[in-house]
Amino acid sequence: MSTLSEVDPHAGMRRPARIALAVLAALTLLGTTASATAWALANRLTGNITVVDVSDQLGARPSEAPADPAQEYEPVTILVMGTDTRTGQGSGFGEATQTSSGNGFSDTAIVLHVSADRSRALAVSIPRDSWVVRPSCNGSGGTVEGKFNEAFANGGPACTIKAVEALTKVRMDHYVVVDFRGFRAIVDALGGIPVCLKEAVDDDKSGLKLAAGEHVLDGDQALAFARARKTLGDGSDISRIDRQQVFLSAVVRKASEQNVLTDLPTLYRVLDAATSSLTTDPGLGTLENLKDLAVSFGDLRPADVRFVTVPWKARGDGINIVWNEDKADEIWTAIRKDAPWPPKASVPEGQTRPLTTAPGDVRVRVLNGTGTPGQAGKAAAQLEKLGFVVTSVGNADRSDYAATTVVHDPRYDESARTLAFAAKTSAVLSDAQGRTLTLIVGQDWAGVRTVSVAGSGSGGTPSDPTPRPADEVVCVS
Repeated sequence: MSTLSEVDPHAGMRRPARIALAVLAALTLLGTTASATAWALANRLTGNITVVDVSDQLGARPSEAPADPAQEYEPVTILVMGTDTRTGQGSGFGEATQTSSGNGFSDTAIVLHVSADRSRALAVSIPRDSWVVRPSCNGSGGTVEGKFNEAFANGGPACTIKAVEALTKVRMDHYVVVDFRGFRAIVDALGGIPVCLKEAVDDDKSGLKLAAGEHVLDGDQALAFARARKTLGDGSDISRIDRQQVFLSAVVRKASEQNVLTDLPTLYRVLDAATSSLTTDPGLGTLENLKDLAVSFGDLRPADVRFVTVPWKARGDGINIVWNEDKADEIWTAIRKDAPWPPKASVPEGQTRPLTTAPGDVRVRVLNGTGTPGQAGKAAAQLEKLGFVVTSVGNADRSDYAATTVVHDPRYDESARTLAFAAKTSAVLSDAQGRTLTLIVGQDWAGVRTVSVAGSGSGGTPSDPTPRPADEVVCVS
C-alpha cells in the first residue's frame, strides 16, 4: 500500500478532515427525546443552513426505492461531502484554496444509508483517489475518466451526486456538504473525542504531537489527526480513511452517550457548530426537517451503525485505486434493495452452523468429471469471481460423475463446507491431500451461489472488506 502515497498531486492544498459525517452523527444521534423547548431554541439556528437546490442539474437518475406500506418510514440514502475550499478560514490550516470553478476538490464522499425499519445504518466511504468513469458535467451528456474527487471541482455537489449515482445506480435522497470548521466546532461542542494510539505521533504538516496511548482530542487536534497522513499507518489515503472511520465511530459513541438533549447550552453549541458549516438540499434545509430525521433514527445504537470503504485494488500508477466492481456492487445492490450488508452468514442445508471460512482462504483445483469440454474452466471462473483461489484446472479420473463432489483433507473441514455450499453440492469426501481442495464438476453442476461467512468487526481485505461497527473501540496506528 505504501506506493499509493508516494505521489500526491494536491498535497500543497493541505486538505481538511474528510470526516463530514460528524455533522450527521451530531445531528441525527441527538434525536430521541428532545424537549419542545430545546428544539424551539435550536430552531432559531435554521438561518445558519445554506440551502442549494441542484435537482435541475441532475438529469436522468436512478429510480426511487419503492415504499413499503408495512414500514413507518422509508429508507434514506444521504451523500455526505466535504470540500477543501477554505475561503476566509485561516486558523493555521493553510491559505484559502479554490479551483477556478470555486468549488474546490471534494475531500470526502460518504454514502450513508439508513434502513426503512431504522434498525441499521451503513456508511460507505468512497476514496477520493478512486479512478473512475463518470458523467462529464459539461452539458454534453458524455463521460470523462479521472479521479473521483475532481467531480466536485468541476461541478460542485450536483456533479458529485451524478457521479455517485452513475457509479452505484443508487439514488441519493439528500446531500450534505460540510467544511472543516463545522467538524472542528462539533468536536469542541461535544467536549472532545477519545482516541487510542498504538504509537506516538509527531506530524510536522498537521502539527499533531501525541504520545502513544489514550487521548481526548479537542477540535484542533481532531482536525490534525484526521489530516495527518505520512506519519500514521502506512502513509496512504486508504489508511487515513480507516483511521477516520475509527474516529467517526468515537463521535457516534460520544454523541449517543452524552446527555446532550437535556443540556440546552451544549445542544445549542452542537447545533450551532453543525449548521454554520452546512450546505444541503431543501429536503434537509431546516432544523425541523433535521429534527424529524433525527427522531426517526432514535432507536439506532452505535452497534447498528457500520463503516466500510468501497472494495478496491491498486491501479498500478502508485497514486490511485480502482474499485473491485463485483464486490462493490454487492454493497450497492444491498442499499438499493434496503437489505443488510454483508448478508447473514450462509448455513448449509441440513446444518445449523454458519460458514466460517471465507472463499479467499480456500485453495481449490477444479476437475472436469462430465466429459463435456470446458466445464472445469467455466466452473473455475465462477469460483474465482466469488473469491476462491483456483490453483489449477484439468480433467478428473473419469467422465461419468453424476454429482459435483468436493474432496478435502479432514484438517480443512471448514474450507470444504464453504466450497460445497458455493458449489451447491452435498457430496463431500475426505482424503489426505493437503491444504488444496479438489472440486470435481459433475453432471448436476448448476453454477455457484454467493457465500457469506460469520464474523463482525474490522478486517477482511481491500477487495472484500468487513464493516466496522461504531461500538468497536480500536487503537489506531
